[in-house]
Amino acid sequence: MSLMELKFLILAQIGIDIIIVVVFVFLIRRLRHVNKTNPLHKGVKMFESLLTDADRVAGQFKEQLEEKHRLVNRLSEQLDKRIISVNVLLNRADVLLSSLPKEGNDAGDKPISTSTRQAEILELANQGRNSQEIAGILSIPKEEVKLVLDLKKKLSQIGHEEGAS
Repeated sequence: MSLMELKFLILAQIGIDIIIVVVFVFLIRRLRHVNKTNPLHKGVKMFESLLTDADRVAGQFKEQLEEKHRLVNRLSEQLDKRIISVNVLLNRADVLLSSLPKEGNDAGDKPISTSTRQAEILELANQGRNSQEIAGILSIPKEEVKLVLDLKKKLSQIGHEEGAS
């Protein structure tokens, strides 16, 4: 639920409350002109119960709105954290890509050197382990493992394409 929808619901709540107050005032004025005997007392009791129910429903609606607001805030915080982690991974990918030579390697050149961690990731992948197992063994994020494996795969493809040209 977006902040705009939340504002709309709050405005709707205020509008409903205003309508209830106007109806109540109108009914009280009408009841003053009616005979002040027993029917008036019954009418007032009926409207009191209606107002009590309306107040209860308005309170429940307000609680639901507050809960939705808390949920929106929590989701926003989680989204911010994920955006930060994606930015960190993108920065790592940029650093890895910037460390590559600008011109392609010949087919006979040695493969591009990797850091110790990257070498460990590639070694475990060559042993047939999946990215989640590798992340658990090395105590690193699964996304980092996937990034290294994807970069290695793309570098291999680039090497094959340049060798074929």
